[in-house]
Amino acid sequence: MKKAFFLLVVFFTILSCCNSKKAISKENKNNTSQVLTPCPEGFECTLEVLPNKTMIVKNDVVGGTYFEVEDLSGITVYHYTYKQKTDKQYQDAGYREEIIFELDAETNHLKLSDQELQKTKMLFGVWCYCKGKAGNYKITKGNFSKKGNQILIDFPAIVGDQKVTELKIKI
Repeated sequence: MKKAFFLLVVFFTILSCCNSKKAISKENKNNTSQVLTPCPEGFECTLEVLPNKTMIVKNDVVGGTYFEVEDLSGITVYHYTYKQKTDKQYQDAGYREEIIFELDAETNHLKLSDQELQKTKMLFGVWCYCKGKAGNYKITKGNFSKKGNQILIDFPAIVGDQKVTELKIKI
């Protein structure tokens, strides 16, 4: 009797694991990720589009900015990454910059500048082994425009030796 009960528990555990994987793959099915060109030699540029998601921007206990992505119908999150290609054997050798923002899925034409950029919750992230530089920063100066499937963003440097200050993408 104990053996039969044990086998039932194992069977249902395996069954529930398979079902959760199906749910996750269905959820991520609508997400798209593409490699963008041109991108400077030695770097990889990608754009991840997350439909029906929103950004929740938060601050941690030391004042650092971070975000979480949650489900919200009708909003799309765009996550652009500019990543240095590095030797995988060196854990701290990487350098990455990101621009993350959200738009109403129905937006075809939009122009924003300076403080208005925060209507999109736009963040600039830099990730490296560089004391005092790594983290997310709110973008509050610059310009954003969307016309059809073309997005243009430009903003002044936020950190020293910043690589990305303008972005042109077709979605």
